[in-house]
Amino acid sequence: MSVPDSLRTVVAVAVYWTAIALGGSVLLPDPTSPLAAVPILGGGAVVAHAARTGRLVELGYAVGTMWLAVLALSVGTGVVDVFVLPAGEIAPLAGYPGVAAIGTVGLFGVLLVAYAAFARRTAARDADE
Repeated sequence: MSVPDSLRTVVAVAVYWTAIALGGSVLLPDPTSPLAAVPILGGGAVVAHAARTGRLVELGYAVGTMWLAVLALSVGTGVVDVFVLPAGEIAPLAGYPGVAAIGTVGLFGVLLVAYAAFARRTAARDADE
């Protein structure tokens, strides 16, 4: 049984947009913060561009790259908390508004840069063929 391309595109768009919204807002202490608009609206714009231009595969790689950045932030925070800070002192990144804002915008920036790089790489590869 074959799945229509339009259904496949709709599912991919929903999955990627959800992954961007969740990953981009992971550092926000309050999910109703106005800063949540960056990954939600920005992610929607990037997903719409990818769907319109046929670059959903490249967007998938970019979303994976953004989640690797989320993982690196989590591991880095844990290492700093265990090895650098005094014993018993826990300092979550999301507790600081400045760090949450920089992190949210930074994660969205990682997504944009990765998407542009993967799209450029695919365009160069297609031009060589």
